[in-house]
Amino acid sequence: MSNFRGQDRMELKALVDYYATESDKNNQDCYVEIFRPDIKLKVYFNGKLGMTANDVQDMIRQYKAFGAAKVSFHMNGQQSLDFQDDTHATGTCYALASLVNEENGKDKLTVHAVRYQDKYIKVDGRWWIAERDQFFEWTAFPSLS
Repeated sequence: MSNFRGQDRMELKALVDYYATESDKNNQDCYVEIFRPDIKLKVYFNGKLGMTANDVQDMIRQYKAFGAAKVSFHMNGQQSLDFQDDTHATGTCYALASLVNEENGKDKLTVHAVRYQDKYIKVDGRWWIAERDQFFEWTAFPSLS
């Protein structure tokens, strides 16, 4: 494992886990604690660019516009990191996002496989996500019965 930096790795893992946990609570307002104010965000659906944001407030507004799921469950998997120096790193995190929404009076489950490619920056002793490319790799609609 190159560039092993134990404390930095734990802090960056906590950062992406905090994003998932708060997303489950439908708390997009907390994104100001995770993403730099001038975040560069690109979201891809089936390989096609579907959303962009160039600041955290625009990002929050767009995510809120999707509406809240009745229930959501984000589970992060592995995270790979590469440190350029003491204050810059890149990383990839894999996740499954399960969302339950009501459709025609019935609960409908949607599962997304998501890959986040992030650029991190450390400012005043703490890590932030400065850029994110978010890829929805596949989506499934399993039965809830």
